[in-house]
Amino acid sequence: DRFNGGSGDDTLSGGASIDRFIFATNQEFDADDIGVDEITDFVVGQDKIILDRTTFTAINDIEVDFATVTSNNAAATSDAVIVYNSNNGGLFYNTNGSAGGFGDGARFATLSNGALLEVDDFVIRG
Repeated sequence: DRFNGGSGDDTLSGGASIDRFIFATNQEFDADDIGVDEITDFVVGQDKIILDRTTFTAINDIEVDFATVTSNNAAATSDAVIVYNSNNGGLFYNTNGSAGGFGDGARFATLSNGALLEVDDFVIRG
């Protein structure tokens, strides 16, 4: 199944099959437009989070640009572009590296089932 929350806050639930959760707005990332989507049932190693380069322009190589942290403060100062807080399920786009805050980025998703994301759970499109 494929799910694209589009603009605003959405709740996305995939079910038992292989799911693709797509984050693409056909424009550069805008926190007010994309909102924060809740993914309720992500299965690590099976489902995928698809990030479109048109929206997530700061991503070069997800192998290098992804990090897992355990607090929102650590997410805001991470060198990574895509940062996952494993304590609360927050998934962040961090455009300014280790400088404080997220630059033009922000939290764009929450995995509410406690999934422990890995770099292989992402696909960069475009």
